[in-house]
Amino acid sequence: MSKKQACDRCGSCCMQGGPALHRQDVELVRSGMLRREHLATVRKGELAFQPLAQSATPVAREFLKLQGRSGSWTCLFYDEAGRACSIYQQRPMACCLLDCTAPEALLAITGRELLTRFDCIKDDDPLLSLVRRHEQECPCPDMAAVETGLQPAAERSSLLEELTRQVNVDLAFRTRAAAVRNLSVAEELFYFGRPLFQLLMPLGVRVRESSVGLELFMHQG
Repeated sequence: MSKKQACDRCGSCCMQGGPALHRQDVELVRSGMLRREHLATVRKGELAFQPLAQSATPVAREFLKLQGRSGSWTCLFYDEAGRACSIYQQRPMACCLLDCTAPEALLAITGRELLTRFDCIKDDDPLLSLVRRHEQECPCPDMAAVETGLQPAAERSSLLEELTRQVNVDLAFRTRAAAVRNLSVAEELFYFGRPLFQLLMPLGVRVRESSVGLELFMHQG
């Protein structure tokens, strides 16, 4: 197969996930072009795709990204039928720089000057204290360490038990916060990131309901 010489609008980059936002994108948020329900917090330690990567890896620091669509990685603003971006004229900086045939410009900013939810939440926002409490009470585990810990069958049971506890604490916190502040699911992704049980699914961890809440188990096959 010959190497691609120019963008042919195949959509691969858009379907691997919405871009990370950088400090230069803050005006898109302040202007309302990108609203909170368009954004998701990726927390330190969770798995995410780096630009042009073929697989997800744990991230070193938190950042905001555009949300996916219908439970997939595909960027919220990608029009699959037209193979086009619905906010092309006001797209984030990473999208402006992305060229899969010449990735140097994008790779040069990867992981640098990343925009976070704390850059976008005002000091007097009553949800700020809840976000900080959630970080203290429900920190995201390092998914690389979790993946390693799930490999030995002898250790798997105790790790799943601890992760089950963390998953239920996380969900209880989110449920209370959403009820008190009337948050939509999309807004919850901005303030708290994805629920822990969802972050564990790429590692083969599944959930089922039990009499005491969610219970984790390993997917077989």
